[in-house]
Amino acid sequence: MSREFEALVSNIPDIGKQWHGDSLLENARRNLPYCRKSLKDLPPLEGAKARSGIVISAGPSLHRTDALHKIKASGYPGALIAVDGAYVKCLKAGLVPDYVVTLDPHPTRVVRWFGDPNFEENARHDDYFARQDLDVDFRANSIRHNNENIELIDRHAALSKLVICTSSSQTVVERAEQAGFDAYWWNPLVDDPRSPDSVTRQLHGINRLPCMNTGGTVGTAAWVFADAILRIPELAVIGMDLGYPGDTPIHMTQTYYELHDHVESPEELEKLFPRFTFPLNGDHYYTDPTYFWYRKNLLELLEQSSATTVNCSEGGTLFGPKIACLRLSEYLERHAHG
Repeated sequence: MSREFEALVSNIPDIGKQWHGDSLLENARRNLPYCRKSLKDLPPLEGAKARSGIVISAGPSLHRTDALHKIKASGYPGALIAVDGAYVKCLKAGLVPDYVVTLDPHPTRVVRWFGDPNFEENARHDDYFARQDLDVDFRANSIRHNNENIELIDRHAALSKLVICTSSSQTVVERAEQAGFDAYWWNPLVDDPRSPDSVTRQLHGINRLPCMNTGGTVGTAAWVFADAILRIPELAVIGMDLGYPGDTPIHMTQTYYELHDHVESPEELEKLFPRFTFPLNGDHYYTDPTYFWYRKNLLELLEQSSATTVNCSEGGTLFGPKIACLRLSEYLERHAHG
């Protein structure tokens, strides 16, 4: 790794804290009246759901491998823990997750995953999804699809437990209440709570809710939840790419324009996108400083876990000593009878 790359990675926690620190505290104060239950109030898992689980993230491999339909067809009996961005996809595939995890404090984007009552207004002022949404049909018929998503979620929300962070925006909280989710609240572990000026300490002081490590992303938060809170002994992760397929042009990555400003030549820019070969199939992927930081965090958390975790995404950059790569079909066969 180049010195510039390492410097960017090391600065990510401070950048995130600067961007979100005030909004985390503001949202936590505003959400206090809604915090009727916390992670401590979750009923224990029983039977097959207590023995294995699948954490469903929302990376491109989720669609490319048709993972959700494979799970549905297998009759998998274990626990399903979905991130917010994968929730509607699960419902459309006939799967109702046991848990849905949401984290990001963005005021208008995250509510899209739950069906946005103000979709047209929010989309008019933000082209984030229009630029990079993988669902081409949604881009072409976004208003119709959003209305269908609202109806779909309204029918199913009460069947999943919403694991909702106190950082969540007003739009997400109001939509979750409207849809009828059974919500369980928690604080993000933003920094060292022993520090006098710790944001985590301030969050806990607002609501006294339990804190959970997120690794900086909702996918890692969902895995931490499954491992540390649900204590499921064997877990698979899918859609956990933490990078881009090797043939993706770097100008289409999320942080390209920000990184472009840090360097003086195309050669220096290329060094900010380290390459990986996925061990299961030899496919090539690359990452950027942000995804590399997410990957580093998750690998460190895996080292502390007593659970067995396998990556069934069948692609991406997530592999290491504590996480083997396995085809999803093999994991499903292993747990076919619970």
